[in-house]
Amino acid sequence: MAPALNPRDKKEAQILRAAEKLLASRGLHGTRMEDIAKAARLPRPNLYYYFSSKRQIYRRIITQLRADWEKAFAHIAPGREPDEAIRGYIQAKMEYSRKHPVASKVFAKEVIRGSDMLTPEENEGIRALTEEKCAVLRKWMDEGKMDRMDPRHFLFLVWGATQYYADFEQQIRSILGARRLTRAHFKDGVDTILHIVFKGAGFKS
Repeated sequence: MAPALNPRDKKEAQILRAAEKLLASRGLHGTRMEDIAKAARLPRPNLYYYFSSKRQIYRRIITQLRADWEKAFAHIAPGREPDEAIRGYIQAKMEYSRKHPVASKVFAKEVIRGSDMLTPEENEGIRALTEEKCAVLRKWMDEGKMDRMDPRHFLFLVWGATQYYADFEQQIRSILGARRLTRAHFKDGVDTILHIVFKGAGFKS
């Protein structure tokens, strides 16, 4: 069981949840601190007690999302069998899309507008971590445990498939005729992605 949040952490979480929804729909430039305060049901002066600017709020959301995605990346490790590792990675990415669709939409907008809120060091960190995981995939290819391909494009495929369920949630709901996406919908998504990926990449334990 997760430890209980202290009052300040609870209030910050309340503000971040409210800000996520606004940032996902309006973007950074279309969102004002006044809007965030109203959505969080706080007087505007009180908001500045927790965050000095909307950019600070925005960066907190992006930084937390990156940290959670990096945790999911830990499944791809040299000591694991590829089928087990990729299964765990895809399941973790889909679970994040299920639980945090709004944060994912915020990040998608950030990438579309050029990732200018990420520092060069942060962008280099993302690139370096991705290359580290690509090295693991290349090792599996050399060992004959998966078909040979460009590992970067393999990851682009997985990211596109798993994050689609968050970033284009509304379109999926419309096509499925569902008011909301349920655990069953996500399980169907995971099963389908795993089937295609495992068949296409030729994973062998």
